[in-house]
Amino acid sequence: MEKKENKNNRFANLTIDTIRVLGCEMINEANSGHPGIVLGAAPILYALFRNHFVANPEKSFLNRDRFVMSAGHGSALLYSVMHLAGYDISISDLKNFRKINSKTAGHPENILVDGIDATTGPLGQGIGVAVGMAIAETKMNQFFKKYNLVNYYTYCLFGDGCFEEGVSYEAFSVAAKYKLNKLIFLYDSNDVQLEGRVSDSTITDKKKYFESLGLNYIKVANGNDFEAISKAIEDAKKSTDKPTVIEIKTKIGFASAVEDSCKAHGSPLSEEQIQDLKNKLNYHNDKFEISKNAYLDFEQFKKRGLKAKEIFDEKVKKIKSSDASKYKILENIFNKEISFDKKAFNDYEKKKDSTRNISNYVLSKIAEINPLLTFISPDISSSTKVIYSKGDFYSSENRLGMNINLGVREFAMGTIINGICSTGLKAIGSTFLPFSDYCKNAIRLSAISKNPGVFVFSHDSIAVGEDGPTHQAVEQIWGLRLIPNHFLIRPCNLDETIKAFEYALTNTESVFSIITSRQEFNLPEGNPAKLSRGAYALKSDRQSIANILATGSEVALALEVNNILNTKYNIKTNVISVPCVELFLKQIDQYEKSVLGSNLGVNRSVSLEFGISLPWSRFAAIRIGVNRYGYSGSFESICKKMKLTPEDIADKIKSSLPPLKKDEIINIEGK
Repeated sequence: MEKKENKNNRFANLTIDTIRVLGCEMINEANSGHPGIVLGAAPILYALFRNHFVANPEKSFLNRDRFVMSAGHGSALLYSVMHLAGYDISISDLKNFRKINSKTAGHPENILVDGIDATTGPLGQGIGVAVGMAIAETKMNQFFKKYNLVNYYTYCLFGDGCFEEGVSYEAFSVAAKYKLNKLIFLYDSNDVQLEGRVSDSTITDKKKYFESLGLNYIKVANGNDFEAISKAIEDAKKSTDKPTVIEIKTKIGFASAVEDSCKAHGSPLSEEQIQDLKNKLNYHNDKFEISKNAYLDFEQFKKRGLKAKEIFDEKVKKIKSSDASKYKILENIFNKEISFDKKAFNDYEKKKDSTRNISNYVLSKIAEINPLLTFISPDISSSTKVIYSKGDFYSSENRLGMNINLGVREFAMGTIINGICSTGLKAIGSTFLPFSDYCKNAIRLSAISKNPGVFVFSHDSIAVGEDGPTHQAVEQIWGLRLIPNHFLIRPCNLDETIKAFEYALTNTESVFSIITSRQEFNLPEGNPAKLSRGAYALKSDRQSIANILATGSEVALALEVNNILNTKYNIKTNVISVPCVELFLKQIDQYEKSVLGSNLGVNRSVSLEFGISLPWSRFAAIRIGVNRYGYSGSFESICKKMKLTPEDIADKIKSSLPPLKKDEIINIEGK
């Protein structure tokens, strides 16, 4: 593939080659990285950032364009471009690529560099994140339409691996359905993968595929023709009703000894190979030496972004001085917050209910004063109850609809929430707890990114009953609890539910999962002020000889068990609600001892949760749970078969307590 001769920009070829060589030198210095995409896709990012992208490298602002590098292994390419374009990435940072404590991490991380809009790496997810960013733009665009405040474009670079991951299909479908015309995908299409040719596994007709989904499709045959790439982007920006995919045919490892080979993907070029590359490109700079003209080539990018930020700042001042209600919403976006009125929940009177119904009540009250809050459902909101009944559904005709129907696309839901929350808006997604595994990868990436997404998972245990083991969550709760920077809250009543959503929606950098029940139960009185501590004594007795630690609907069950133990066996126990294990673990030892009791502690504590019981050994020597898949049948018949009725549980606790020895671990589960 020949290099494109420059017509309008005399620095272009030098700048593009600088990006290529700089990326390869970074990878060589680290002895780790992916030079193939750096060499092949450099003209793509050059054309985008130099001629189109609107951002201020010195200070980001809400109305900047967004860029998502879904092919996150190409981080060296992004860092090289950002360095030349004036972002806070120095030559020293480039030399420290992939090294400890460096901001130039192995894959782009939004928390390390102002200007990296999304953390990426797991292929395909960036496509969904970009969709979320584009949805956020449409909502803010319409909400602040009077001021023309928000009108940015979202760009996403993806490769063949991203295309092949199933989440890309989900995300592309959503983008097309909702006519996200300001969303532009740049497809680095080089026909080569880590283990061979793309054709070894994929024969899709890309044009027919994208057009059948409802996207515009543009093809650039020569990936070195940066002017053709730039024109394709310009054409894509003219679309009024469709997102656009620009397939750009590149050569992986262009101009290197491993060009068009799978060897170019993930192995550093040697010093000799880099020198050969320089000779072939007619590039004569020493290692990490950059020509002044390569920096000058991005001056118009800087001027464009500075002007856009100045215009944006003036509009913000106008809103602040003339529209207090709109400015309050804008402040919330800037601060990644929502408005929360604790007095709004005083009209709830039920004594028995399911926590999925309670969550609907709480979220509806919150939605009334937060018009940009978004509820996302993968075709299941009628069951999870995460829907604002007074709000419309989002569509291309109604961008302010608060409910978004994604169809059955849980993974895409998670990535889209990540994208929406990255902009400062708040989004809540929901599905059944056993299906949380479909979106767990996205939750993990949100947690790494410190994007404060909120997920509501209903149908939380064997209490689902007749749907059987496929729909009965067993291992999912602890799978979610193990994700760093993620908090799982399983409320047992109205007060804990209110506090759970307040805690989740007002935080700015952690992901929350709130677990709700389908079945109704008697709602115990609680102490919501203690939810932030993770656990607290719901019922205590000085004569207690054991603790029962329970979560969610099992707290009501624990109170029944407590009553049976007291009346039938004269055994007194404390009942402890543990709405959030992760928050409990963050408390000092003194608080844990005060909750469990210094005279009882772990050895005289029982955990009660209808899921995997082993991890509860941290708090309880006696563990009552469900360590196998369930049965199809009514909840009552399942509990009877698995010996998990209140009477069965009380009997197990009685028989297990004496003669419990110090440090002895007893594990009890449903049979």
